[in-house]
Order: sequence, then C-alpha cells, then structure tokens
Amino acid sequence: MFRSEPARRRLAATLGVLSTTIAVAVLVPSLLQADGTAPLTTGATGATGATGSTVATDDPNDYTCFGHIQGGSPEAGVKGTQVAYQFSCDGPITGYEIETEPHKIGYFDQAPAVTLSGVPSTTDSFACSAFIPGVQINCTGSTSAPFELITGQFLIGGKNICTEPRVDPILTVTDATATATIGGTKTAPTATATATQYIAGPFDLGRPRGCRADRYGADTRLGSHPPKVVLTGRPSSGGKA
Repeated sequence: MFRSEPARRRLAATLGVLSTTIAVAVLVPSLLQADGTAPLTTGATGATGATGSTVATDDPNDYTCFGHIQGGSPEAGVKGTQVAYQFSCDGPITGYEIETEPHKIGYFDQAPAVTLSGVPSTTDSFACSAFIPGVQINCTGSTSAPFELITGQFLIGGKNICTEPRVDPILTVTDATATATIGGTKTAPTATATATQYIAGPFDLGRPRGCRADRYGADTRLGSHPPKVVLTGRPSSGGKA
C-alpha cells in the first residue's frame, strides 16, 4: 500500500460543472446509531449482512450499517498496528468515510475488497484516499446490491490494538446519483439535470474484537458513556498539558 494523494470529492467536482443547470436535492442525513458490536452473518437469502432483518432499505437516508474492527494482517516494511474493518449496509452505497480521532492513520488500503456471500465482486469496488497522517479515510465507488461486505484495513501508531484508549472508528455512508439530458432545441435550449445525494450515519464500528474485557468496555464513541481522551498539547501558563 502506498501513501495516498489528498482526498478529492469526485462527485462534488462533477456537480460543480453542472451547477448552472442542475436542481440539486440534498436530503437531511440520518443520525441512526448502529450496534458496532453486532456480528456480520449470512442471512437466509445468502446475503452477508447484519444480525436481525436482512430486508433491503429503499430510502438511503435510512440505511442501517453494521460492522466491526479487529487486528489486521501484518505487512512487510510497515510498522505500527494494523486495524482490519468490515461492514455492510442494507442498501447500495457510492461512498463511505471512516473517522478514527484521536488515533492518527499512517497507512491504509486504497482498494478495499467488496464481496457478496463470500464471492468477490467483479463489478463493484472502492478507491480510498486520505491525508497522511490524518484521522479519516474517504472512499468512493459503488456497491450495486444490499448487504455487500466491504473489507479493508488501516494502520495506527502503537504496538497493540488492545492498548487503551482503544481505537473506535465512526462510519458514514453516502449514496449519490446524477442524470443529465444533453443537447436541446431552439424552443428548449436549456437541458435540465437532477442530482440527489443521501447520507446515512454515523455508525459506530465499536472497539476491537479479540481484546480482553476491561472497565472501559462500555465507552463506545456513540454509546451512553463515550471515552474521555486527553490529548497532549502545549502547556499553558503555570500548568502542564
């Protein structure tokens, strides 16, 4: 994996070109909270999704996404702690963001895997970018069906994924479409296009699996007892950071 170029919002650039003729419908994001500890399972239909209902959701603003993190696979020449993530949503998406504050990301998968029922997709994929070091990864691409499983990994500092404060990523997903009519006539010279973007989340992917339970286990970032993290800063006058 290589260091990425700064993140670029491809969709935003596209909409900017069409802004003179496009009526944009931006819908209010859903602030649903997922159970980040819920395991990913295979439903009766064979779709890999979250525990509970395996029924697809029609409204992308109301998507529910489930997933988790755990220790990732070591890579030669890369120092740090690898964090593997995977998640699926009950509808197709065209992008997602993973935010890891206060843990800085030093390395990440630029091309995470997309599978359905354990079979790699030949049509769906994502490309990820980010500032390095930084606290978020931005990925654009697509899944064409509900419950496709997205799997990737990133690297944080330290030697052990179980060291407190443990990483607890926040996931946000998007689904965007854009259509345009090209051309026109003397009686109707202006083409009209409509763009729609949906946002669902944030979802808490939870603390890492495979770690010994401790007294901070209930301190998920979107839980009722979010973790208190003290960041080192410049000492103020008469005190210490």
